Parts: sequence; structure tokens; C-alpha cells
Amino acid sequence: CSDCQPLTCFMRGACVRLAFAALDGDDAERLGAMGLREGAQCTILQNADKLILRIGESRLGLQRDLAMRLFGQEVPA
Repeated sequence: CSDCQPLTCFMRGACVRLAFAALDGDDAERLGAMGLREGAQCTILQNADKLILRIGESRLGLQRDLAMRLFGQEVPA
């Protein structure tokens, strides 16, 4: 998608819809099992050394290099 950016580009508090993941099968399967898959909506709680997301009622911490391979677009909260 033309306006998609890595999750690491979004500010704290941004509501983001995941567009696609540039991951290998194992990482994509593991994150998908935790609810982070194409079309999922999440909120950026922290964007520092680790990226912390809220997805549904859960919080998910991602290493920065992994978060840089997840692409999304901001949506209204």
C-alpha cells in the first residue's frame, strides 16, 4: 500500500491497522497466533528500544528489528 509505514514510524498513541508483514513463516505464524495479522488494529503504547502495542485486551512487546518489518497505516481512534 502506498501510504503504509513500518510500525516503528508511528507515534505513541497512534491507532494503526496492520497492512502486511515482511516476515518469514515462523515469525508470521507466531505473531498471527497472538492476533497480530493483516487487518488487525492495534495502538502504539511505546516506541523506543522495544515497540509495545495494545491489540485487543493484550499488550505485545516487539523487538525493534521485528517491528520494522510490520507495515500499517494510521486509522482514526
